[in-house]
Amino acid sequence: MRSIIIGIDGAEPTLIQKWIDELPNLQKFQCFGKLESTLPPSSAPAWTSIVTGVKPSKHGIFDFFYFDGKSIKVISRHSRRMPAIWNLLSDIGKRSIVINVPVTYPPERINGVIVSGLLTPPGEKFFYPPDAAPFLNDYKLEHLVIDDVPIRLAAYYEAEKVKKILHEWTESRAKAAIRLMKNFPWDFAMVVFRATDLAQHFLWGDEGVFDIYRKVDEMIGKIMERFRANYFIVSDHGFYKIEKNVFINNLLYEKGYLAVRKKPSFLKAGKILSHLLHHFPRKFTHLPFMKKILFSAALKEGIIDFDNTTAFCLSSSSRAVICRKEAEKEIVKLLNGLRDGGKKPIKMKKMFEMGEWSYLVAELEKGYAIMDNINFEDIIERPTTFYFKGEHSKQGIFMAYGKDIKEWYGEAKAIDVVPTVLHSLELPIPSHVEGNVLDIFSRSTAAKRVEWGKFGISRKEKEKIRALAKSKLREK
Repeated sequence: MRSIIIGIDGAEPTLIQKWIDELPNLQKFQCFGKLESTLPPSSAPAWTSIVTGVKPSKHGIFDFFYFDGKSIKVISRHSRRMPAIWNLLSDIGKRSIVINVPVTYPPERINGVIVSGLLTPPGEKFFYPPDAAPFLNDYKLEHLVIDDVPIRLAAYYEAEKVKKILHEWTESRAKAAIRLMKNFPWDFAMVVFRATDLAQHFLWGDEGVFDIYRKVDEMIGKIMERFRANYFIVSDHGFYKIEKNVFINNLLYEKGYLAVRKKPSFLKAGKILSHLLHHFPRKFTHLPFMKKILFSAALKEGIIDFDNTTAFCLSSSSRAVICRKEAEKEIVKLLNGLRDGGKKPIKMKKMFEMGEWSYLVAELEKGYAIMDNINFEDIIERPTTFYFKGEHSKQGIFMAYGKDIKEWYGEAKAIDVVPTVLHSLELPIPSHVEGNVLDIFSRSTAAKRVEWGKFGISRKEKEKIRALAKSKLREK
């Protein structure tokens, strides 16, 4: 039986349960469980764990950014150290169609079709092979700037337009999936809908969030009515409302651990400007000079003097603090000792070392979010107009549907998705995969583990797996 993973980025279990009666296609799924995300529960590491079956410590991706000891840089597909499920399937002649999975740019050569997702630069080639071009003429890539205004600001000034664009992106994913799956042979397919994540970041508490969930449900129905397969729905994390923001870099600057290149007075002006923008009429955002102001207000300035810095927060998404190894204990003590009334917002956990630096990640108390901005003011404050309204939680969703699937309500991990999907394809599990096959199948065939090298396997093992696939897989 062919298998399809449908990703609903940031799908929150409590919202799915709350709205399930109005989501007719998700109602059909026999399995519903919570999926434990990665640490941090961010799209880059979590989706990479979902498609590789290993933890971030093994696949090497913890964030959209990394620190090379001198500067902060953006990751790419080349940052991934372990094979994705489509690499494994390509090894044995199986065909995949992959659409909009984060951190798949630049698109790689696979046995099938791949359309890269989040972090694809505007104007760059975003799909492989070239034969897919006729089916992607009207495909809409997701970018975080709308009409020259950053989307988090546009969500305030032109909320209805942002909602419309999120709906268009959702329809574009489904249309591309259906076209490609109808015109290219495949054994495995995966498509990720990211509009849910963006809606919850910018519009949490707005009726528009439900509208996006309903649109995603509608698009899932369009796919399900056309293709017979075992379906798996996953989210990389869940969501909650942000009550307080924690400005870690403000604290590190205050305590003398973070050095800056620009004067505090210059950077405080950005916060003053953001307060002023709150009072501007929304129609003013259409004026060219206003677009320039809005864009400038949203940009992160390259203000950290890394040579003279002991510790700094890498990014809001990673919740990471990078510190010099000799100061690790005092930085952990400082951050773990932070208090908001009687609450402890964060707890630091060491992930790994890189040269002279230690990489720490914050586990957050529900209701709190990390901010990497430096505005030299409060360390903990309530979110203002232009900040995110929703933040990632630890628990996403796992759902499954198909003739091989039994009723199941349980718990899963991000790393369990690959072995479970491979088992649904009646294929063995690579020994390097850290997850396990979930007990969701009506048949009781034991999962078989085999040696399977990085982006390839030995000739002997390849012949063995191909023979197994030929004898058990029912080609469609």
